This record gives sequence, C-alpha cells and structure tokens, in this order.
Amino acid sequence: MRHWTRFAAPAALAALAIVLFEIVRTLAAGDTALGGGGAAFALAVVGVLGLPLWGAGALILGVGDAARAGWRWGREGGPAPEPARVAAWVVFGLVVAAILLFGVQGATVKFVKAFRKPIYQGLGAGLAAVLLLGFSALIAGPVVALLTRALRAVSRRLPRALDPTSARGAAAWAGGLIVIGVVLAPVIRKELATVDLRPLRLLLAWLAALVAARWWIAARPRGAVAAGAALAGVLAAVGAVAWARGHLGDSQSRLLALDRDTLIAGRISGLLARLGDGDGDGVPGSFAGGDCDDANPAIRPGVYDAPEDGVDQNCTGADLRRADDPLHLPRPPAPAGPVVPWNVVFLTVDTVRADIALEEMPRLRALAEESVDFTQAYAHGASTYWSIPALMTSTVPSRLDMGRDQTPVAAMTLLAEVLRDKGWHTALFANVTIFFIRGLRQGTHTADYSTSDFTVHGAKPGSAHLTDGMLRHVDAFRAGQLVPKTDRFFLWGHYYDPHDPYFEVEGFPADGSSDEARYRAILRYTDVHLGRLIDGLKERGLWDSTLLVITADHGDEFLDHGHRFHGHSLYEEMVHVPLVMHVPGVAARRIDVPIGHMEVGPTLLDLLGLPTPRTWIGRSRADEIRTGTPASVAPVFFEALPDSNYRAHQVGVRVGPLKLIQRIRENYFELYDLQADPLERRNLFDEHPEAPALQALLGRYLDHHLAALARGKTGAEVPPGSPQGK
Repeated sequence: MRHWTRFAAPAALAALAIVLFEIVRTLAAGDTALGGGGAAFALAVVGVLGLPLWGAGALILGVGDAARAGWRWGREGGPAPEPARVAAWVVFGLVVAAILLFGVQGATVKFVKAFRKPIYQGLGAGLAAVLLLGFSALIAGPVVALLTRALRAVSRRLPRALDPTSARGAAAWAGGLIVIGVVLAPVIRKELATVDLRPLRLLLAWLAALVAARWWIAARPRGAVAAGAALAGVLAAVGAVAWARGHLGDSQSRLLALDRDTLIAGRISGLLARLGDGDGDGVPGSFAGGDCDDANPAIRPGVYDAPEDGVDQNCTGADLRRADDPLHLPRPPAPAGPVVPWNVVFLTVDTVRADIALEEMPRLRALAEESVDFTQAYAHGASTYWSIPALMTSTVPSRLDMGRDQTPVAAMTLLAEVLRDKGWHTALFANVTIFFIRGLRQGTHTADYSTSDFTVHGAKPGSAHLTDGMLRHVDAFRAGQLVPKTDRFFLWGHYYDPHDPYFEVEGFPADGSSDEARYRAILRYTDVHLGRLIDGLKERGLWDSTLLVITADHGDEFLDHGHRFHGHSLYEEMVHVPLVMHVPGVAARRIDVPIGHMEVGPTLLDLLGLPTPRTWIGRSRADEIRTGTPASVAPVFFEALPDSNYRAHQVGVRVGPLKLIQRIRENYFELYDLQADPLERRNLFDEHPEAPALQALLGRYLDHHLAALARGKTGAEVPPGSPQGK
C-alpha cells in the first residue's frame, strides 16, 4: 500500500484532473454534435486518456524516487556530491537542451531551404547537433564551475523553498523556468508563434498536478482514503479502455470531437489505435480504426483498388468500375458563334480565404457587386502547386501529369496555350517560385518574374511592383511594342504577398501582433493594388473590352479547426475562395450554385466563343452568366494530397448545401450542412439522411482518385498496391 500511495495514487488523481479538464472544456464549447451524447464522449475520453496518463505518471514518480534513492546510496557509499555543483550541472543541462532544440530547429529550416533531398537535409541537421554538442562539451567545465560559485552565493540568501541547491527549490525553479520557456518561446523565435502550444501547456499542467497530488497525499495521514479512491478511478479507466476498444468508432462525430476538439486526447487515441491493428497493415480495426477487414493486410483504406475484380480493396464499399467516374459529366456542344476578341486579365491571389476577403478587401468586394460573383467557389487543391495547375488545365489535382518539380508537363493543355494558339498575346507576371518557372509558363509569349526581388515566401511586399509591371505591359501592347503583335492580350498575374510568413507592410498596420492580424493587413495592402490595376484598365479605355477574372489558389488556417497554414485539411477556410468575373456587357449577378475551379477555364473560353480542349474535364457555366438562370447542381470535388511537404490525404465533395470530407487513412467522415453550419462544427454524418448517398458518391470518386494516383505522374505518394509500384 505504501508504494501504491506514493506512486499510483498521485498519478491517478493527476490523470483524473486532466481527463475532467478535457471533457469539460470540449462539452462547454457546445459547438460539436456528439453521437451518443456527452456521456459517451466522456467515457471515450476516460478510455483514451485515463490509463495512459496514470501509467506515465506512476512511472515518472517511480523513476524520481529511484533517482533520489540512488543519490542517497551514493552518499552512503562515498562523499556526497555538493548540492550546488549538482544544481549547476542540472542548469547547464537545461541550457544545453534549449540550445540544441533551437539550434537544430534553425539549422533544419535552413537546410530544408538549401537542399531538396531529405538525405542532405537530415545530414545537415545531424551535423548541427554534433557541432552544438561538441561546443557544449568544451565549455562545460568552466561554465559549471562559474554556476557552482553563483549558486553557493545565492543559496545563502534565499529561503529553503526557493534554494536551487535543495531538492524542493530545484524542482520549483525547474518548473518555473520550463513554464516561462513555453510562454516566451514564441517571442524568442517568431516561427513558434505559429505552433499550437496548447497541448504542451496541458502536459505541463498535468506534471504540476502530478507533483501537487504527490505532496497532498504524502502530507496527510489518511492518504489511504485517497489511494482507495484513486484505485477505483484506475479500475474505471480500465473498463473505459475496454469500451473504447469496441465502440469508439461507432460514431464519426464522437471520433471527430475527440480528434479535433480535445488538446491531447486525440493524439493519444491515435497511439492507442495501433494496439487495435490486428493484421499489422497500419490501419486499426478497433479503437478509432477504419479497417474494413482487419484480418487481411491487403485490404484497408487508401490502397489501390484493382478495377472490376470483384474485391473492394480500399473499403469504399464497392469495387472500382472504370465507366463509373463521377467526373465524366456530359459536355456541352462547342460554341457556334464567332470568336469574341476581348482582352483577358486573369488574376490569382495566393492564400485568400473567401470569408476574410469579404471583410478586408473593399475593392474586390466592390468589383463583385458590379460583376458576376460566384459566392460558392472552390479550389480543387489545398496548396498552390496542386490547385493552380488544376485551375489552368480544368481538372483535379490527382488527374494532373506533373514533372519532377510538380509542374504541368507538355502533355497537358493550359489556358494560356489555348489563347496563344487562337491569336492572343499571352503573358505571365509572377514570383519565381519553382512551379511558375517551369510548366505553368507554357503558352506564354512573355514571362516576367521581377516581382521575385520583392516577395518569395514573404520577404517584403511585392503587389505594388506586380501591378506596375502589368500596367507597363498593357501600355506596351497599346503602343504596338509586343512581339508578336496581336489585337488582343491575355495577362495572367499572380499576387503572392498574402502567403506566410506574414510581414509588416508600411501604411497598413495590423490590428494586433497575431499572424491572423498581419494576414488581414496584407490582404488590405494587396486589395489596394488590385484596385489600381482595375483603375488602370479603366483609365486606358480597356474596361469595356476586357474579361477580368479574380480568384485564389486556396485559403489559410488560423487554428479554425486545429491547423495552421494550408495543405492539411479541406475545411471551408482552406478550399472556399473568391471568384469574381467582370464580363463586358453582362449585368451584375450573384451566383450561389457551387462552382469548382475546373469550370473556370471552360466558362471563359465559352464566353470568348472558343471550344474547350478535349482533355479538359470541367463544364462551362457561360449560359448561367449570360442569362442569370442557375445551372443544375453538380458535385464539386477537392483533394489534399500527401507528398514530401504535406502528409494529409483527404477527399471531399460539395453537393448543394452539403459537404462531405473523408480522411482516407483513418477512414473518418465529416458531413456538414453549410447553410446551417458555415463554420463546420457539427458533424452530421451519423444522422443525416443524405449521408449514405454522399458516401457512395465520394467512394466512387475515391476509387478513381486512387487509380489516378497509381499512375505515379502527379508527384504525390503512390497508393500501396499500385501496379506500377510492384
């Protein structure tokens, strides 16, 4: 009982405190629909967190006691080490750990920028660690000696509770320094301000609760009562684990709440799930698992499904049928009228989410009010090098033919190529990021990358320079100075400034120090120069003969659903983007029927009287623009693909107001009614009557999505079991 009281009982009380915090915090938010109710969710959290935290806490306390016993034994067998010297070594060790943490992190960032191959990046980080450790070893002796003298002097002047040479004082100082370090880390290294430190802070709170529970039980003669209560809690946790193993995956909304809305329970549930992987294929069949056949490692979510073999290898619910591709929509007949010789200005703005654009970009908002405003427009990818090629080739990312640098190759027909071949002078103005240098300049007579002197991944603002350059190009066109000379031009400009890292722009102060505040300020800055380009076209008398398109490649996340930046999810803040078209002679229209980026190119060509290339997939929405009659509702699909930069693998579909997302490896589903729940907080998959039909539709799409990735031409990871991988 003595050892139980010293180790297990405090660990159980500390675990209970954290479990209750996770449950109360999530339920108090009140914005998550929980299948089975709050009681089942609470039981799931107990099952996921209780036993692991209890075991870890008991281990920490046991190791701590063993270490103290070892020091006592050492003192009995020989001269006791001076407390001040021991404390000096502890302080020096903490400093070295901090230097290693920040030094290796900084070196890794630099080597990732300098080298593309992971082997060189890893060698660089390892070399940095060796150099830092070697330097630390060289200075260890003199530094520890100086610290020892300082601690001797300090210990005489402080009360015992704060004496760094005593066990209690050292623990207090160490805990305080760790807490201060976590708080100040984002200030010391601004890059860490983008990291969600809430899980780390909760773990620190757990450690504090562990120490407090140990002290509370040890200080009371009736510690056995607490021990008995703790034992009951541990037994309850064991029962909850057994329940979680068989029933955690019964509710998709409960799984989502656990994974998305808790701070550490979701992370630990992922580790626990590995215990439920019966066939060792990496996808568990119990706990939070989604393996439809946990006895066969060849059958699991995310693998290639051999077509028409009668076996559902990837758990979509049906075998892949080649003729059952949801993207093969009926194509309209080619335009019969003459070519319309309008100029075309096509503007893409990096990292602009639709909701914040409405709030921070008044010129874009004013243009939307006098033009054709597609309020429900979607990018098909979650990062630039997927979404921009899909936009320009009227397809989805998994169907792209990409080169080694993840840029379109000659096999694909870009919008600029179509217009060049039909008599337009074509030009691209963008920063020099690799995907603009190569494939995306296909079909352009002119490519200007001078804005790279201003903005390559957020160095300094470049929107003013980009607008100036495009207006000079327009003036050269009007003066007949472009080669070849034509009577109309296509101008594509990519504004890059809103991309992270977010910088300060003179004259556009941020309303705070957060990343989101700086992001909003950059949007206001970019909006001004979009407006200058529009004004410049009007001043030059070109407005009434110019078809203008403005959209974005994707959005950005500010912990809306627990993520930062982009590429990690398919929530609205990521894929819902602005799309505004100024069409000469067409009155202002607001179109609320969802549209995907792959429909933009066919629509533009249709408005110009040009046929759509045979390889393009998207349908034209030109009739809707001309007449104002809403088009029929068709599914809009989007994807997050895994590669060397991003690990997420997800697909999603929007049909009317409903949006379904599938996280493929986990086989999780999220269904939202965007009219009732635009922030995507209430997962309706377990209860909505349309869920089975949408799941079947997305399953068919996923089969073809994985089959397309199996060709190995996109730059994304090839699904396991693919023929080309055998």
